[in-house]
Amino acid sequence: MKIFKTVPWLQRRYSAFSADTIFSEENVKKTITNFAKMKPLVQQSKLPVKKAAVLIPLCVINDKVSLLYTLRAANLKSHRGQVSFPGGMEDAGDKSVVETALRETQEELGIGPELVEVWGKGNIVTNHVASVMPVVGVLKISNLQKDLSVNPGEVKEVFTVPLEVLCDPQHVRHTQFRANYSLPVYTGGKRKIWGLTAIITHLFLRAMLSREEYNPSVKFVPPLKASSRNYGFL
Repeated sequence: MKIFKTVPWLQRRYSAFSADTIFSEENVKKTITNFAKMKPLVQQSKLPVKKAAVLIPLCVINDKVSLLYTLRAANLKSHRGQVSFPGGMEDAGDKSVVETALRETQEELGIGPELVEVWGKGNIVTNHVASVMPVVGVLKISNLQKDLSVNPGEVKEVFTVPLEVLCDPQHVRHTQFRANYSLPVYTGGKRKIWGLTAIITHLFLRAMLSREEYNPSVKFVPPLKASSRNYGFL
């Protein structure tokens, strides 16, 4: 009988995404240290005055360490129908950005602060509306249908994407902008992940994983210069 052995690099890859590895004390400290030092993909000369926070929710679903995303409800004033992390604008009563992220998560998903193990926070990421602080936390849930109480006024849908899928080069694309930069797009989940949520996802994965596990090709390709010749059809 022929015995098949696991290819070493494949075995290492599965090990890198295991719960034991991801949730180890050493990895948690390394991730938050790296995440706080991460520079934004798009530099802004001035930070927006308004402040917001999002939770990057790690969870284990079907034995896979995954990230949880929401699809925003269609009735919301901003970013309606877009994929995002749980989160929102800072309230006057919030004592910290962590409190903002946890409060918004409870409002959107019905998950109380006692069910979130907070790792720490990253570095500010901006859009045209606010300065957004990403907070990393592990959700103490195992079943989306049973453990969540989704607020339909804010969230239309909840889904998760395993880390190994997010890191698969076949599922990482990019959008190129005229201002000489490109941003990642993730296509391996139920919904396409793009925009600010994709930026935060990318920075978090870069902070947590080695280049061997996550090394997407997000490059800017200079546009071709227009030829001086005048082409036409006769």
